[in-house]
Amino acid sequence: MTETAVRETKKFSILEGIFFNGMYLSTQGFIMLNLALYFNANPFFIAIISILPTATQVLQIFTKKLYALFKTRKKTLMVSIIISRTSMIFLPVAVFLDLRNPYIYTAIILIYSLFAPFVTNTWTAAMVEIINNKERGKYFGKRNFFISISSIFFTLIYGIFLAMPDKKTGYFILSLSIAISAVSTIFLMNRHHIPDFKPTAQKISYKEIFKNKDFITYLKFVSVWLFSLEFLKPFFEYFRVKTLGSDPRFLANIGVLTAVISMFLFIIYGKLSDKYGNRTILRLGIFFATYNALLYFTLTDDNFKVSLVLSGIFDAVGFTAINLCFLNLLMEVSKDPVEGYVSIYSAVVGITAMLAGLFAGILGTFINEGFIYLMGEKIYTIKLAFIIGFLLRLFSILRLTSINSFQKEFKYSGTLPLRSAMNKRITAFLPSYIAISRMKKEDHTSEDDKNIKENKE
Repeated sequence: MTETAVRETKKFSILEGIFFNGMYLSTQGFIMLNLALYFNANPFFIAIISILPTATQVLQIFTKKLYALFKTRKKTLMVSIIISRTSMIFLPVAVFLDLRNPYIYTAIILIYSLFAPFVTNTWTAAMVEIINNKERGKYFGKRNFFISISSIFFTLIYGIFLAMPDKKTGYFILSLSIAISAVSTIFLMNRHHIPDFKPTAQKISYKEIFKNKDFITYLKFVSVWLFSLEFLKPFFEYFRVKTLGSDPRFLANIGVLTAVISMFLFIIYGKLSDKYGNRTILRLGIFFATYNALLYFTLTDDNFKVSLVLSGIFDAVGFTAINLCFLNLLMEVSKDPVEGYVSIYSAVVGITAMLAGLFAGILGTFINEGFIYLMGEKIYTIKLAFIIGFLLRLFSILRLTSINSFQKEFKYSGTLPLRSAMNKRITAFLPSYIAISRMKKEDHTSEDDKNIKENKE
């Protein structure tokens, strides 16, 4: 590929990520839950809908079949993205016709989810070849920076739409915005310069891939982490929206706060991951995500607003690192052909998500509405899920430490990480002030000693 083609692909990749984010928000978080409730979905439906985009990643193992059918990466990518993203057009149609049936919303998400894995696989494999290994952290940090800015915009206006007095009008405008974002990604993806697969890309030996011990260790970590992630996902949103009755605009404001913090952290983490390794930064992110699961256990009807704000901050610090370094670590432990590694990874992700979703759906039917009194305090039974998730995330940190990858020990040097991450001479005031004070004190001490010595002579 020429340098011009690489530059154009990088540019359109950022734009595509921004519009994709506008669509993807409808399948995640409080926006997904409000849409699901609007279509009269029960807790079991909500659990299934929440894990569909992840569970269907298992279909990536059939990417090789699509390559054989469509012959080129670009054609495989475009056919998959057209079918996947155009399914969102039916969302505003269903709202406009007042077809408030959970099966309809589930079917829309299912069609999107069935073809999205092939988009992910093909795009990821292409970007591995386009983006130099040394530049990945920096580039994807920049890409995610702009995606975070878009999250501020989309979350804010989606929250306004959800809070409109006329519910049908609000949900129609919301679903129409989602559909427009989805269609826009098709045109932007078409502007990508996608390199065709190498001759070995169609000859994937899964037997050889499973001999890669580093990759197998990575998969063990992935299975534990993603199970905890997909298991807790519906419980977090159900607890915030249904149990605590949080206002959509309040949740949107928290989303904006998270996006603002993430916006700057993506740049910082992008630099730090290149310097200290993806595993180091990923471990930091999972630590905060683990504590966040425990924080939800402490939420009550009286303190949930303050706690949810703290949770938004922990989400930003934790998941910014996770989103940036998770796939980067996969690229690090993978070898050619990359498609084979991505397919197996996606299969593990899909199977794990399905198991987590089924477990969450079954457990949710028993604990979603109940409560008990413990030491005189009202404890919602749904909090049992947060304890389970907390323990699973702790275990995932242990699994992460066993992955053999580049890692440099991180040491605090007395300055803000902004200095190295953003290439600016920003020094932490207090450590610098103390250091300067000590230097001055030492200088004065040296002068006093010199004067005393001269007087004695």
